[in-house]
Amino acid sequence: MSSMPAPPQTPRPLPVRLSPSRAKDFLQCPQLFYYKTILGLPTPSSIPMAKGTLAHTAFERLFDHTKEERRDPATALAYVEPGWEVMVNPFAQRDDVAPDSPEARIRNKEHLWVGELDEESWEFAQAHSRAAEYRALMAKGSPEEAKFLIDTAKIVENYFSIERPWNFDPEARELHLEAESLGVTLHGFIDRLDRYTTSTGEERWVISDYKTGKVHQPRFADDAFFQLKVYAVLLKLVEGVTAHKLRLLYVSAQQPDAVQELLVDDAILESTQRKMVQIWNEMKASEAEDMWEAKQGPLCNWCHFKPQCPAFTSSKR
Repeated sequence: MSSMPAPPQTPRPLPVRLSPSRAKDFLQCPQLFYYKTILGLPTPSSIPMAKGTLAHTAFERLFDHTKEERRDPATALAYVEPGWEVMVNPFAQRDDVAPDSPEARIRNKEHLWVGELDEESWEFAQAHSRAAEYRALMAKGSPEEAKFLIDTAKIVENYFSIERPWNFDPEARELHLEAESLGVTLHGFIDRLDRYTTSTGEERWVISDYKTGKVHQPRFADDAFFQLKVYAVLLKLVEGVTAHKLRLLYVSAQQPDAVQELLVDDAILESTQRKMVQIWNEMKASEAEDMWEAKQGPLCNWCHFKPQCPAFTSSKR
């Protein structure tokens, strides 16, 4: 196997596309954006992040099954342990995995079989790098791993108290959209896109996003829905339809707090477009001046780059 390429340590140009996650990095702290995107420095995984990734896998694959199969939480729960196996061992021989098993379904979707990816490719290196981080979080067969799997299974099972997945078929899952908006190319992946028809015959589109963390406080609603607002802009630009509402599904929470919704209108779409253009222009200005502001705030205590951040050291770039 080829060695993993080291992350670049010299500045790269701004990416040609802007995602809502990168935009949020810049809004939170331009210095954070500089470390993650311009220098390409990795941020290590964590148990909550791994739990979220694993739960998302179960939710996505659940809808591969018939509506009747979706009535049973066991259908989704069957993906938890195999999903973790794929996360820590990204490539397997086809002969070693039972055909049409949950593990095989996951690997088929992600093309995670030996020989399917070029060993010199960025995707191959990234898969091995992420797997190494996941393995470093907990030892195989350890009590920590057992607790992690149990906790993730509880999240997956709790989802069935929030929605009835046997009552609908998503229009799309993990839908990638990309479009130019006022001079900036936006892109992103929608967890789930739903479409339904009202009793009066009106067609409505709903953008849903799974969240495994805590329910946001009301004063942080704008920030919590920011990503989905960008998705709504992209849906309008690419498909020509306006989302009726945005839904955050807090799959660890209980009703009625578990589902947070925001109705969409033209004012939201227009203000979100302007906001993304503003962020893009500020990014270009920071790049031109090689000045990336280090914003200090409560989130600094959880920032992986705090030890090297100029806001907390005497050294300056």
